[in-house]
Amino acid sequence: MGGTIIVSLTDSSANSNAVATNPVFGDILALVSASLYAVYITMIRAKLPDEVDGKVQASTAQFLGYLGLFNFLIFLPVAIVLDFSKLEPFHVLTWKQLGLIVGKGLLDNVLSDYLQVKATQLTSTTVATAGLSVQVPLAAIVDSLTGHAPSLAECMGAASIMVGFVGINIPSNAFSHSQGTMQELEAEDASLPTELVELGRTNIP
Repeated sequence: MGGTIIVSLTDSSANSNAVATNPVFGDILALVSASLYAVYITMIRAKLPDEVDGKVQASTAQFLGYLGLFNFLIFLPVAIVLDFSKLEPFHVLTWKQLGLIVGKGLLDNVLSDYLQVKATQLTSTTVATAGLSVQVPLAAIVDSLTGHAPSLAECMGAASIMVGFVGINIPSNAFSHSQGTMQELEAEDASLPTELVELGRTNIP
């Protein structure tokens, strides 16, 4: 959260950024989008378990297939109304544009959503959603490669996000297991001399 806040505040204060024309409103929309996505991913975890008592409960591919079908049936009339009202008119696509749309749909909407749902089922909503925040440091790397290097504060925020993602994946009982292992090793070391003495006595004729 701290890293995301740092990046957002830095973006909002960058008034000279020609790309971000209204960063504050964009941050608000991103917050609303994140809230809706949190509800969506939590409902998936609650209503679409991967396995219960070793038995598969639902098909992730089938769920996403129905999701796409309902989106198509529900929002197609909306798209037609927008086209006829000239609010968002359709245009004839070139083959290049069509290829980009298909590629984006397969990689982003299909593959990405499938992996995200499976990650939610296999881990938890917190871990799976925290994985999405890794987009921030990856975007910072891409910006650096394309000549739009982020500021120092943005780099610090991206680093904080990576540290948080790694930390949230450390099991809560990892340190207790380490302490238990150390205690077992100490107990074995303490009992080793006694066993050697007894072994020596048995070998005495």
